[in-house]
Amino acid sequence: MSRRVADAPLPNMMDWLKWERLKLQYRDTATLIMVKLSMLLAATLLINLGILDLQGRGHLGVALVGAITQNDRYNLMNFLFTNYKPEVRPTTAGEATYVYIGIYLLSIQNLDEKSQVLETSIIVDAEWFDDYLQWNASDYGGVDYFLYPQKKVWLPDIVIENSVESQRQFGYDENVVYIDSFGLVNWKPSQVIKTGCDIDVTYYPFDTQTCNIIISTWFSTKEDIDVDHESGSTGLLLDRYSVSGTWELISNEFKTLPPVRGRTRIQFQIKMRRRRTFYILNIVLPVLFLSFTASMVFLLPADAGEKIGMGITVLLAYAVYLTIIADNMPQTSLQVSYLAVYLTLLLGLTAMGVVLAVVVLHIHHKSDECRIGKRTQKVIRKLRTLLRINRRNAKCREKSEEESRPERRAPDTCDSHKKSVNAITPLNDKVTFSTPPPNEESQEEITWSKVAETVDRIMFFVTSFLIAGITLIFLPFLANGNT
Repeated sequence: MSRRVADAPLPNMMDWLKWERLKLQYRDTATLIMVKLSMLLAATLLINLGILDLQGRGHLGVALVGAITQNDRYNLMNFLFTNYKPEVRPTTAGEATYVYIGIYLLSIQNLDEKSQVLETSIIVDAEWFDDYLQWNASDYGGVDYFLYPQKKVWLPDIVIENSVESQRQFGYDENVVYIDSFGLVNWKPSQVIKTGCDIDVTYYPFDTQTCNIIISTWFSTKEDIDVDHESGSTGLLLDRYSVSGTWELISNEFKTLPPVRGRTRIQFQIKMRRRRTFYILNIVLPVLFLSFTASMVFLLPADAGEKIGMGITVLLAYAVYLTIIADNMPQTSLQVSYLAVYLTLLLGLTAMGVVLAVVVLHIHHKSDECRIGKRTQKVIRKLRTLLRINRRNAKCREKSEEESRPERRAPDTCDSHKKSVNAITPLNDKVTFSTPPPNEESQEEITWSKVAETVDRIMFFVTSFLIAGITLIFLPFLANGNT
């Protein structure tokens, strides 16, 4: 600085203050340069040692540009917040405040199918510029950012539009915001939210659900606050996402929705698929095993006494599983679960089986005094031949007769055997055998017990065919229909 400038007259007090500030600025320029060079060398050394990160910030969270003191921070707070009003929107040009929002999805807590509510844990990452919170960092010892309670700064009135809970401001009064010297305010409130979700239960439990998180302003219109998604992201931020044991996150995307009453709205869409292992082991496989036992009622002999009891047991088991599924389903008729339809059909077949079992028992215990018509006997004989019941029964009779013959038994002694043979041999010449005509052998006597046995066998094949057909139609369609 030249002597002429240093010795210039001071016209008044305001000019004198400006002059003193100018002299201090020139006088401390060299000192400030040396201090900054020293701090730069020290910061380089600390970075190499791993004590500081590449931004030159240490554990105190401030930039090592100059020697920062408590007075610097105190003066900065006074400068920024002496006349600051958090109720006033932070713009000096009268234009809209642009708020950029990103959402960190932390976890999918629960999806209540019955209430159609999705519960998620999120962090809302919101940024905007506050024209009233700007300063020159070199004027305050190099302080280029600080943290401040959120209740003492202006916050955008953004809410979850499709929340099923009462609308309220994000975060809590104890939360803080990040403010840098350019006026950039970064706000990251974390919250567990409950949003409505239209559940499609058609393919339960092999279903895929799509739910939305809609963020909008509460009262401010687009002329005041313009909400947009964070640049560089196409949906939810998954850096901190914890994998759910029930739902597999397939995809997510961002969409700008049309304004409603002038309020800007953005939507984050979540598409997720239910993990199937638990439901296969606890619902699908037990139901599949029960479906095989439903037809076994007709294999039980009528004299066993458990025919109706077994049918009712299977019927109650289907009713229990149908109740379990109904408890997890929303009370709506817009979609119907194919699994519930499958169980209802099996329930109907089992109920029909119980009724037929009663009919079979009634036929079986019918008195022989009530004669069977010739036409009915003819039909029963043909059915028994077709179902190979006669042949099975004949084999069983031949086997029992063969086992009961004397020559099949072990001889007591050789002498007794010879005597028996000698005694019987002369009689063989006198005995003549007559074989019945073929028609007489084929004419099996039909009794009411045989009619009941035939009906049992027919219903076994019919119900087995129906259950197998329903299972082969529904389960593959259920497993692959929503892919």
